[in-house]
Amino acid sequence: MKKPPKEIHIGERIKEVFDKGNLSISQFADLLHCDRTNVYDIFRRKKIDLRLLWEISAALNHNFIEELCAYYGFSKGLPSSKISLVLEIGSMDANMLDKLLKTIGQMDVRAVREGGDV
Repeated sequence: MKKPPKEIHIGERIKEVFDKGNLSISQFADLLHCDRTNVYDIFRRKKIDLRLLWEISAALNHNFIEELCAYYGFSKGLPSSKISLVLEIGSMDANMLDKLLKTIGQMDVRAVREGGDV
């Protein structure tokens, strides 16, 4: 059985990418609509909300979601269009997401099996 990869400390990874950029902590906080102390909290987090990770990806111009999917093998065999759909869903506001979930609930949805199609 294949050993799972080492878990990524997402806050440390975000800090690495942040340090390579040209933003100040204040500028980064403004892009995330938070204060500086929240940015330092993000750098300490081992886990993070998908919506916040999407906002951080946009602010730092670095796709952390795709990076994590690739690292953990979630994107293996998936067309980039499916990854794009995940990113699109991650960028939706709560109202849009509720409408999408209601629509999906009304559809005849089948589980995706390895190698299968919806």
